[in-house]
Amino acid sequence: MRGRSGWVPSWDGTWLSWRAWEAEEPRGVLLVVHGLGEHAGRYGRLAAAMVPRGWSCWAADLRGMGASEGRRGHLERWSDWVRDVRRFHELVATEVPDREVVPLGHSFGGVIVTTAVLSGDLRPRRFVLSNPAFRLRDRVPLPKLLLGRVASRAVPALTLPSGLDPETLARDPAVAEAYRADPLVHDRISARLFAEWEAAAGEALRLAPRLEVPFLVLVSGGDGLVDHTGSLELDRRAACRHTLRFYPAAAHEPFNDLDAEAVFRDLTEWLEDGPDQPA
Repeated sequence: MRGRSGWVPSWDGTWLSWRAWEAEEPRGVLLVVHGLGEHAGRYGRLAAAMVPRGWSCWAADLRGMGASEGRRGHLERWSDWVRDVRRFHELVATEVPDREVVPLGHSFGGVIVTTAVLSGDLRPRRFVLSNPAFRLRDRVPLPKLLLGRVASRAVPALTLPSGLDPETLARDPAVAEAYRADPLVHDRISARLFAEWEAAAGEALRLAPRLEVPFLVLVSGGDGLVDHTGSLELDRRAACRHTLRFYPAAAHEPFNDLDAEAVFRDLTEWLEDGPDQPA
C-alpha cells in the first residue's frame, strides 16, 4: 500500500490537506468524506482493509477540521463543504484517471455527500453512506434549539463544545484513547454550523425521492451519536436502487468497531457487484 499526502486549494483559496492510500492497480477509488471534528487520517483502518481488495482510498480534511485551513468548528454555508468535496473530487479524478470514484461519507460527511449528489456538485455512478447524520441521537430541547437559531444570526461564529463522548465512537477502548490523544480532532461547533447542518439534513431527506444513482447505507444499531431512523427514512423515501446493511450492535464508527471486518466484506461485495447490476 502506497501512501501519499498533499494540499489542494479549494474553490475560494482555502487550503485543504489530503492523504491517499493507493492500491498498485486500483479497481477504483473510495473518496472518503469524514465527520464533524475529525479528519482524513482516522480512516487508515478502512484503507488497510480496502486497498488489498483493490480500492484506493483518498480523503481530505474539510475546512475548519484536521490540518486544513479554516476556523475550528465553524462554517458559513453548508455549500462551502460541498464545494470543498467537489474540488477534491476534481483532484482525485485528475490523479487517478479512468477509474471509478465512489464517494463515501460518514456521519456529517454522509449528509455532505447526499447534498452534493442531489445538487449535482458530484455526479458519481454510485455512492456510500456510513451512519449519515440526518438526525442526532440526543434531541435538542426546543428552547435551546430556538436560542441556537437566534445565535446563528446574531453571533454565528460563536463555538461551543459539541458534547461528543469518545467512548461512543466504537466498542474498542483503543479508539477512544487514540481520539483523545489526537491533536487534529476538536469538539467545537458554532451556532451557524448547527443551523446549516439542520437545514441540509432536512432538505436531503425531503429530496431523497430525486436520487437517481445506486447507493449503499451502512447503519449501526448501537450508534450513540446518530439516530438511525434518519437512515431508515432515507431508505423508505429513495426510489432509486439502493442497499441498506444494518449492524445491530455496532457503534458510531463501523470501520473502527469490533466487527469491522463484516462491514468491509459487505462494502467489498457491494462494490464488486458494480453500479449497473439489476435490482
